[in-house]
Amino acid sequence: MPITFAPLSRRRWLQAGLAAALTPHVSHGAESGGEFWALFSDTHIAEDAALQARGAVMGENLRRCVNQVLQIGQKPFGVLVNGDCAYLDGQQADYDTFVKLLEPLRESGVQVHCTLGNHDDRRHFIGAMTSPQDPRPVEGRHVEVLSSATMNWVLLDSLKEVNKTPGELGSLQLGWLDRTLANCPDRPTVILTHHNPVPWVSEGQKTTGLIDSQALLAVLARHKKVKAYLYGHTHTWHHQRDASTGIHLVNLPPVAYVFSPEQPNGWVSARATANRLVLELRTLNPAHENHGEKVEILWS
Repeated sequence: MPITFAPLSRRRWLQAGLAAALTPHVSHGAESGGEFWALFSDTHIAEDAALQARGAVMGENLRRCVNQVLQIGQKPFGVLVNGDCAYLDGQQADYDTFVKLLEPLRESGVQVHCTLGNHDDRRHFIGAMTSPQDPRPVEGRHVEVLSSATMNWVLLDSLKEVNKTPGELGSLQLGWLDRTLANCPDRPTVILTHHNPVPWVSEGQKTTGLIDSQALLAVLARHKKVKAYLYGHTHTWHHQRDASTGIHLVNLPPVAYVFSPEQPNGWVSARATANRLVLELRTLNPAHENHGEKVEILWS
C-alpha cells in the first residue's frame, strides 16, 4: 500500500502539464535536462506549522522547499519524501499540517510519494490520505515501485516502532524486495528508505540505524540493476560507495533541522538521463559551502 498524495484534480493536472509543456525549462542554478525528481527527507512537521526546534521552523522550511521545486521551471516526475514526515510521534494533526503544506505541489499537478520513518505513525498517516489503496504488497508495511522510461524507484518502509530510533525492514519486506527487483523493468534502480545502513550488527547489539542492514545489502547485491540506496534519518548530507557491492549510499539532508551546525538542510534535485543520475544539493541557505554540490551515479 503506497503512501501517495495525488494531484488535487485531473483538470488541474492537465492544465499544469500543458503549462509546463509551453514553458521553457529554467534551471535557476540546478542542472537541467533529463527526468527531474525532487527528494525531501526528515521534514518533521508538527500540528503548529510555526513550531521551532533546534533553531529551525520546520513548517517554514518545508514551505520554502516546496516553492523552490515549483520555481525550477520543469515539472518534476514526482516529489519523494523519505520519512520522518511528522515531528515526533506522528500525531494525526501533524499529518493534516504536512498535507496542507504540500498542497502547492499537488495543485500544480505533482504527485507526492512518501516513506515512513521512526517519527511517523502508520495508522495516523493513513488517516491523512484521501484514497488509501489495497491490497498491501507487504502486510503491515508501505512499499511502492515507481517506473519511468529511464529508471525505477523502490520505496521501502523501515519504521519499526514509533519514536524509537532503530529501523527494520523484516523478512517479509526483504522477500518482497528480492522478488520485485527480479521482476520490475530492467532499468537502473534506486532504493529509497528512511534508515541508514550500518556495519554488521550482532544479535542483541544496539544500533540507531537499520537493524537488518546486512540482509538488505545481500538482497541488493543479487540485482545488478540496483545502483544506489538513498536514506535520511541522520540529518547529514553524505555520499560513499559500499565496498562489497559498489552500490552508492547517499544520505539525504533534512528539510527540518540539522544536528551539527556545519551540516546543510534543504532538498536534493535528482535528474536521470540514459546514462546517469545526478543528485544536486539545494540548501535552504544558498551561501552554504555545499550548496550546488553534486553526486553523479553512472548507470554502467
